[in-house]
Amino acid sequence: MSSHGSLDRLRTSLHVQIEHDRSVEVVQGKRHRWSFRAHYHSGDELVTISEGRARLRTASGYRDFEAGETGLVPAGTVHRFEALDREGWAFCSRFVSGPNVVWKGGRSAIIERVTQELSTRPTLQTDVVSVANACAVSPGHLSRIFRNQVGTSLHNFHVVLALHKAKKLLQQRESLVEAALDGGFFDQAHFTREFVRMIGLTPGSFRNAWAAAV
Repeated sequence: MSSHGSLDRLRTSLHVQIEHDRSVEVVQGKRHRWSFRAHYHSGDELVTISEGRARLRTASGYRDFEAGETGLVPAGTVHRFEALDREGWAFCSRFVSGPNVVWKGGRSAIIERVTQELSTRPTLQTDVVSVANACAVSPGHLSRIFRNQVGTSLHNFHVVLALHKAKKLLQQRESLVEAALDGGFFDQAHFTREFVRMIGLTPGSFRNAWAAAV
């Protein structure tokens, strides 16, 4: 998110519902200048803007939403929302749990290879040079085509992959420390910072919400 200081004071809220044997995450955010990092979800996101205005950015462009409008972000689509007004925006998002989806939609062979390379790394040291060598292209060329096709940088995508791995562990009631280390984060504090940047709440709150739904 854009303002780390403000995020120390404000969080989104999460409630997990079971509907027809499927888990549905409901995330709500009070009016604020939310600006989430580029990320994707394993299930479709149905987001309603309740106050203010927000801009949805994807690799293909952007769309602005007014209060009262609802938009659908398909599973696996790398995207980010940002405020359009000084007063910020409020929202409610519903996520239907899906399979372990990674970014989708006309991926080239090189993007597939990058995703495989990053998914198997034990730490968050992206090492663009090493990834580029594995793909037989220059680091600069790889960075450009990755951002154009996926909509974010290699390192940010690497972090998001790790966060999804850690989220799965938290859903299974693994400890915060285990989720952080297994995901490749330096420590629990690093994990918490990156987690909040993606969805606006702490890993502990996420784990508790899932535990309460079981």
